[in-house]
Amino acid sequence: MSSTPQNTRFLSVDYEHPKLVDSLRQGWILSYQAIAVVAALFAAMEASIITLTKAQEPDGHPPLRFSSSSYQNAVLGLAYVALILNVGSIVSALKIIDAIGRIAYRNAVKEPRPEPDVGWPIQGPDALMRTYGVKGRVRLLMWHSFYCLLLGSLCVLTQIIMYIWLHEAMSIVWASVAATIVAAVPIFTLLD
Repeated sequence: MSSTPQNTRFLSVDYEHPKLVDSLRQGWILSYQAIAVVAALFAAMEASIITLTKAQEPDGHPPLRFSSSSYQNAVLGLAYVALILNVGSIVSALKIIDAIGRIAYRNAVKEPRPEPDVGWPIQGPDALMRTYGVKGRVRLLMWHSFYCLLLGSLCVLTQIIMYIWLHEAMSIVWASVAATIVAAVPIFTLLD
């Protein structure tokens, strides 16, 4: 008859998080999956804008409003910056999804296992998840992913306006500026 040593690290293979922690974990995984998808769509759009910016104007197209290459370079530069920021957001989001997906395993082999007291003070979801191992590098990656997507979004909106400014009639420019201001409202509400 064999006996299992008492000091084994797999004492709690049937470990489960409290329902609230599991709910937060699932919500965060879905949020960062959405961030990865949106950042990938922005990155694909940036690749298209880079191609458009580098393409020669077709014959018969009215001349650019500003023929200076510095304006074209500004649009191109913003496209590259947005592309890089969105790729950074994707990589961070994927690493976050992996790390958050592993917290049940890490807590199952960890001694002592985190268990909130009956009188656990309400400090918000971040404090609760910190107790269960979402801290340090994972928290840094969360900020990195979010702010890369935010800054990449601002670059996208700015370069679209600049591109329209260079290539379209002024009535289209002003309509686009108004639409951009309305579209950017959610971005600026995230900064408070």
